[in-house]
Amino acid sequence: MKKVLFWMVVSFCILSANSSFEPVLSSKYNEKQAYIGKKLFFDKRLSTTENYSCETCHNLYWNLSGTNSSYTSQKGVINPPSVLNSALNFLFFTDGRVRSLKDQVKESINSRNELNSNKDEIVKKVKSIGEYGILFNDAYSDGINYENIVGALAEFEKAVLSIDSPFDEYLAGNDDSINAEAKKGFELFNKIGCVACHNGRNLGGNLMQNVGLKDASESRRLMRVPSLRNVARTAPYLSSGEMSDLKEVIGFVSYHQLIHTLSSEELEQIYKFLLTLNGRRPRILNE
Repeated sequence: MKKVLFWMVVSFCILSANSSFEPVLSSKYNEKQAYIGKKLFFDKRLSTTENYSCETCHNLYWNLSGTNSSYTSQKGVINPPSVLNSALNFLFFTDGRVRSLKDQVKESINSRNELNSNKDEIVKKVKSIGEYGILFNDAYSDGINYENIVGALAEFEKAVLSIDSPFDEYLAGNDDSINAEAKKGFELFNKIGCVACHNGRNLGGNLMQNVGLKDASESRRLMRVPSLRNVARTAPYLSSGEMSDLKEVIGFVSYHQLIHTLSSEELEQIYKFLLTLNGRRPRILNE
């Protein structure tokens, strides 16, 4: 009975989710404010100890993953999510406790596991750096204040969308942008129920789901479904970062979450589809 109910729910989600796919072919942001946000994102002086920045955990240059795999080797540390395309979400953090981009930035500034700063301290530091005074006065009518610092970081996150992937082109009507095997993978992605959780503009990141994949007896809890954009670049996988091979993860999640054992051919097809989700390098990173 439980299995029948499960597939009824999946079928309903598939029917409603199929229409929610839409291409992401452009990004809109304030150029001057995003440029300030980029400088802040890479500035280690903003942290309490001045030895790490936002980019420390959310790498944007080594492999265009938007995350840092080295942190998952530390016991008890959650696999840092990719910052790329995060602006397409409306749920933030693993437990989805934050519902706006600016509130996510504020929590990251204050969290002892991130910048470990506070409102007064970060404003004081930014004001002490002459270059920021010039930049903020040019981009904001009221210069440097906490809300503008938060706004600039949020604007930078809007700028780091890895847009115009082959799949985006396919959704926009270019039938030749992905090959036949990837198309079969997309059909299978819909058919077996992956789409029930990974849908919308970000192919995930927009709902909470029960997890407890590793052990059926493990206590299950609601966690934010991750985006699949750039998934081939964002190893390791799962919240614990315990898997590094994408094909292994595809088979693992299909079996434990969808009660479906993929054949080697099916696994390869879904893998080829996921490769089409790699987008272009954000323009702001080239500047």
